[in-house]
Amino acid sequence: MKKYRKLKNGESVDELEKAIELIIKTKCPTKWVILDLETGQKYRANGNTEIGKMFTPIETSYEK
Repeated sequence: MKKYRKLKNGESVDELEKAIELIIKTKCPTKWVILDLETGQKYRANGNTEIGKMFTPIETSYEK
């Protein structure tokens, strides 16, 4: 049975049965920001290479 997640904008998206890896290769990690469209939380890459410690939560009002 398919599972779905509801995003902040009201859209429903498929939830996979298993987690997948999303990989960004960069020489400048701290320029990257990711946004969780389900919760609205934003994270900034911090240059750490240890799994689970690569991103730091930032204020959701962060916009430039």
